Amino acid sequence: MCSIGLMAEIRSKSNKKFMLLSALGIFMVVDSHTWTAFNLFISFIPYNSFFMPMFVFISGYFNKVGSDTRLGKYTLKKMKTLLLPYAGISLAVFGLQFLINWFKLGEIQPVPSGYLLYVLENVITTGTSNSMATPMWFVITLFATLMIYALMKKLLGKVWNSYVMLAVFTCLHLGVIYLVKTVGPEALIYWLLPLKVLFFLPFLEMGIIYRDHLEGLHTKLTGGVKIGIMTVLLLFNMSRTMYLPNAYDVAFDDIGELAGFTSPYIVTPLISSIVGILFWLTLVDLIGKPVQESRFVNYMSCNTFWIMGFHIAFFNILNCILMFINEHIVDVLYFDTEFFKESEWYRWELVDGFKMAYVVIGILGPLGLKWVFDKLVMTVGKLFKKKTPQPQA
Repeated sequence: MCSIGLMAEIRSKSNKKFMLLSALGIFMVVDSHTWTAFNLFISFIPYNSFFMPMFVFISGYFNKVGSDTRLGKYTLKKMKTLLLPYAGISLAVFGLQFLINWFKLGEIQPVPSGYLLYVLENVITTGTSNSMATPMWFVITLFATLMIYALMKKLLGKVWNSYVMLAVFTCLHLGVIYLVKTVGPEALIYWLLPLKVLFFLPFLEMGIIYRDHLEGLHTKLTGGVKIGIMTVLLLFNMSRTMYLPNAYDVAFDDIGELAGFTSPYIVTPLISSIVGILFWLTLVDLIGKPVQESRFVNYMSCNTFWIMGFHIAFFNILNCILMFINEHIVDVLYFDTEFFKESEWYRWELVDGFKMAYVVIGILGPLGLKWVFDKLVMTVGKLFKKKTPQPQA
């Protein structure tokens, strides 16, 4: 985990392998929302087939709750590290969304009647507070998953067996897939959060099992064996795409609303997630050392929530710049102003390579904003410290 410090530059993660894994995960989130500018193995292992379960797997790796855990203290800690950033980032993105819409529409949009209740309903169902902060749904789900897991571990910790519980969680996970495929997520809107918790619980336990029982064995494998594992996983997924009705059935889109399970097999999301997590975990273990001391990768890893929450807003800021150029300076060929005015998800695609600009601004924008925020916090902290009377010796 990131150590606490006034300066963002001195934050650091001691576990460099998982630092890099989480940085890669958030990079994939941004890349997927540009419709894959960089295409990291997605022909064989699509991002949407594993990356959100991988974040839960990473959380499980660092999770150490047990029967002796003080639930009150643990809950307050998770509220501070998950819900507080969620609320702050969502509010900031709402402000940015208001300004962006004002700029692109040329007028201030009135807030609809009952909007606050609408937002609260979305937060406790889909987990989304506003459209530009859609990816933040994961934070609410992660908080709920960790709370349910901590409560179960508190009650059953003395008789807890990770392998038995993994089997139980897997059955529940498969039941969720069957339910949403049979009934449809629209009919389960008020059950989405508990169902997502059940969907993610096995990956939390997998992270714990990996840490406690498998990491040592995995790390000690030779480079040749690791390359062999990765090759087998790629070939395995390639064969799956051949017998599924559609190649992309190995993935599952829109997991925030438990939609997009197009595969006819309820085991597909579980298998796809395990394949993706194991592939990237092995790759990071194999080649991670050259970049393990990278300050930039460390900073990305420490600020995944900022990237997750702000990158869509920064995509739209780039679109605002393109729209201004198009309307006041020179024609931006094929820039669809009307489409942009109607959607926060518009991407200009004159050339395929321009999508990389969205990835760059989607990562550097939020990180730059976080750097400015840290500077302001540090400055205010110093001013407050100077004005606070010091106790006499």
